[in-house]
Formats: sequence, C-alpha cells, structure tokens
Amino acid sequence: MMEDAARMKVEVIPLAGFDPEGEPHVWRMADGSLWVVFAFMPPSWADDAPERFDDFDQQLALAIGVPIEREDREFFRVPCPASDTVARVQAFLAAYPR
Repeated sequence: MMEDAARMKVEVIPLAGFDPEGEPHVWRMADGSLWVVFAFMPPSWADDAPERFDDFDQQLALAIGVPIEREDREFFRVPCPASDTVARVQAFLAAYPR
C-alpha cells in the first residue's frame, strides 16, 4: 500500500510550446520523482523525420543533467530530479528544433 501512495501524482505541470496537437506534462509524484509525459512521441509535427526521436531519452537526459528512464514511447521517468529539473525540461522542449 505504501508503494502505491509513493506513486501518486501530487502535481501536474503543463508544458506549452512543444506540440500544439497535444502538449506534454510533468507529473510530480509523492516519492519526489517526476514523469515527463507526452501525448505523442514523436510529436505530431515530426512526421517527416521520426527517427530524430529514437534517442530522445538520451537527448532529454543530457539537456536536464539527470538520468532518465524511458518507460514507454511517451513516458519518461526522472527518479532523482534536481531542483531545476522542471525548468530545464521546459527550456529544452521550448527550444527543440522543429
């Protein structure tokens, strides 16, 4: 039961400016971890070059400076985020080349 409580979302942070067809969110969990959740991965605007996103977990980890676990195509777990991780995710996605 305690494990379930640790996995509960305590905050949902919308991230605007990456994919107008379905913007991503950050879920802050009770255990302090974060999930970066996308509606589409690759994003809706990337039909011409979806392979750019094959290593998106590595790109995101490099940009935010903490390890990422890719759980599924649209779900990225940040087990031990830094205090600025959400801001760094937002900046990375806002500046991502289209």
